[in-house]
Formats: sequence, structure tokens, C-alpha cells
Amino acid sequence: MSDPGELWRDAPTELAPDDDPTERFIAELAQVGGTSALVSPRDLVGEVHAALGDAGAGRVALTADLSDARPAIAAALAAIGYRVSDYEAIADDRGAVRMLDATVTGCLAAVAATGSIVTGGAAGRGGALVAPLHVCIVERRRLLDGLADLMRIVPRLGGGSMIALQTGPSRTADIEKTLIIGVHGPKRVHVILLDGILDN
Repeated sequence: MSDPGELWRDAPTELAPDDDPTERFIAELAQVGGTSALVSPRDLVGEVHAALGDAGAGRVALTADLSDARPAIAAALAAIGYRVSDYEAIADDRGAVRMLDATVTGCLAAVAATGSIVTGGAAGRGGALVAPLHVCIVERRRLLDGLADLMRIVPRLGGGSMIALQTGPSRTADIEKTLIIGVHGPKRVHVILLDGILDN
């Protein structure tokens, strides 16, 4: 019989002993309607472009948590023809935010066992939530096994005054159990697992 203090290890929010974290993350994200790709740094911009193109996006905002990579990604997307903004520059302009087709963010962490991504203050309070498409770039080194690991490191994540835990596209159901996608968040979530460090 399991030690009662260790029962959380058998929860669906934790990895099984034989689970590969990357494979479990990809599978869990797909279960909730998200998509993903595993790429090297040299293929990052191409994958962002592919995700935006698949969604027919034109207006895109990039959040500050992309750090030093943001100018390079912005320049590459602008050269292709996207209208690119820094998210914090338009965050207070409701009209401009409503016109966004997509946001591209980094992340503080991702949870393999649930397919979840974690964004913080540097993404802006709505950076991951306001556009129909959210493209999230996740360095594989930020992939945690389960929610217990996430809860342990939250104080050290550097999320500022908030963190947001997001699992796939937004889902809302009314009392009649009618499910609607994208009412209070993105209709599509594409996670790019970066096999390397996010920089320029």
C-alpha cells in the first residue's frame, strides 16, 4: 500500500515512472485540442510563421517574455509581411488588441503531465489570452514533470504579480453543457518546444 503522504505521485497531474516528459506533454496538449512542434533554434522563426500562416494571421503581437529573441523574431515576421507589435505597446488600446490575430509569447514553465503552459507578468496580463491564436515558445529545459513540481518552484519562477496556467484552447460551457471554444481566451494554442535556448 502507498504511503498516504505520497499518494499525489499516482495522480493524473504527475508523470508515471516510465513517462517521457516531452512525449507526455505533446500527448496531453493534443488531448485538449492544442498543437505542438519540436524544433531547433534555427527553425524557430519558420515554425512561428507556419503556425501564423495556418491560422491566416496578419496582425501579431510579441510579448516581453521573449526577451532578447523578440527583436529578431519581429524583424523576420515583418519581412514576411506580418504587422508586428510589441504587446505592451498596445495592451491599453482595446481597439488595437481586438484587431490582433495572434500573440507569440515565451513561458516561465510547462507541465508535462497536464500539457499546460505557465506565463507570467512579462507576457502581460492578457498576452496569452486576448487573440484567437496563442503561439507559445517553450524551451525544453523549462518542462516540469507535474503540477507538484510547479507548485514547489512558483516562488522562484519570477512571474511578477501574476502567473497564468493555461491548458489548451479556452473552453466555456453553459448550464446545458454546450461547449464553446475561445470565448474567454484563444481558440487555438500552438506550443513550440524549443530544443535549445531562446535568444537571438
